[in-house]
Amino acid sequence: MASAWGPTAPVSPRRAVIASGTVSEHAVESAATARLLDGRVVALRRLGHDDAAAVLALHEHLSDRDRYFRFFTLQPAPLRELAGRLTEPVGGIYAVGAFDAGRLIGVAHYTVVDDPAVAEIAVVVAHEDHSVGVGTALLKHLAPIARSRGVERFAADVLGENHLMLTVFFDLGWRCEPSGYGSVRHLEIELPRD
Repeated sequence: MASAWGPTAPVSPRRAVIASGTVSEHAVESAATARLLDGRVVALRRLGHDDAAAVLALHEHLSDRDRYFRFFTLQPAPLRELAGRLTEPVGGIYAVGAFDAGRLIGVAHYTVVDDPAVAEIAVVVAHEDHSVGVGTALLKHLAPIARSRGVERFAADVLGENHLMLTVFFDLGWRCEPSGYGSVRHLEIELPRD
């Protein structure tokens, strides 16, 4: 089956399926599609300058609960600056978005901090698109890109009460070492080699 986004793979009952876009020597960074658990096919691609308004809108429309889970506060740093960092990144930052019929429904990005083999990861998904595989698809698309740039592990701090995000990370099937059993769980996630 093919869609307007390119080739798609059959639906798996429990996992979002990613189908690669064009094949080239830089295929790991090419656009891709993913079939979500509800049957929708979304486009996955690197965010660029033209996506700044959509990134800002996605973050501005988060519910208080989703904003707290993403930023650990209801008053995050200026969102316009965040949108700028994600859409015009400097070295060490890489962001991808999931688009449903042109609407940005999720963003995953990593930032290399001290150790070049470890990058902090963050994911945000529009509330109405939770629990259908958007975050999983974004992470599966971003991991090989990060790996090709020397990143071996993602590090994430997740609020202990954010069961959806914890489930996404653990259900990836990648080696995941949790630490901290208080209100914030620190995860070290080993990226797959292929």
